[in-house]
Amino acid sequence: MLDVRRRSGQQQDMARSVLSFTPVQIALGALMGGYMSLVQHTTRWDVRRSEAMREIAARGGGAIGAFWHGRLLMSIALWPPRTQQPAILVSRSVDGDIIARAAAHHKVAGIRGSTRKRRRDGTLDDKGAMSAYRAMVRHIEEGGVMAITPDGPKGPRMRVTPGAIRLAEATGAPLLAVTWSIRWRKVFNSWDRFVLPFPFSRGVIIWSEPYHLPENPTADDREAARIWLEETLIALTREADMACGVEPVEPAPPAGARGA
Repeated sequence: MLDVRRRSGQQQDMARSVLSFTPVQIALGALMGGYMSLVQHTTRWDVRRSEAMREIAARGGGAIGAFWHGRLLMSIALWPPRTQQPAILVSRSVDGDIIARAAAHHKVAGIRGSTRKRRRDGTLDDKGAMSAYRAMVRHIEEGGVMAITPDGPKGPRMRVTPGAIRLAEATGAPLLAVTWSIRWRKVFNSWDRFVLPFPFSRGVIIWSEPYHLPENPTADDREAARIWLEETLIALTREADMACGVEPVEPAPPAGARGA
């Protein structure tokens, strides 16, 4: 058993080593970006309730687009081209390097940073979290659109953490929820139930109405915004999955239920 675990660890280390090479990352980023374009242009998309999004895009100004981590792949390409500059928060990891290169193929900027974690000695390792947060605020204030996965980077699945709400409070920008689904797909058994879409299929994209935090929001205002975003994204994702005739991906249990 120990030998099997040791070999598995060695294989994972070898894979990470290969993926750390810049030429490999460039090739994989181009492959992923090209695959996204293939799916985007060969799928018959039914776009629902996009009027508010298109009005914001036409008017200009900053906005925040939120989608689940498991729907990351096609969500990068959803904002209308030749309007505001879209950007996405990407972790400082090998996977993040590849995702950033794929996003660049769709003219989406990558802001690098990860959630702050506590080291074993009790100190915080922010992995650029604060500098990334400042960059996101600056991007929105300059009129850009910031793409956020509010259950990322590691879950729990389809449960909103406060990051997107703090960003909306700091910038005054509207929050927009968006999701998609597709008839032909592979759902991985990962924490986020990552959806890999297949080309030449039928898909659905659904947008929400914008949500505006009040000026000088209270703790109750922030929690109301968090609940709105979570419930809206869960409902839209279920609607999209059912419209495509596939089994809906369910969220992880709420925080209070996970320890029960």
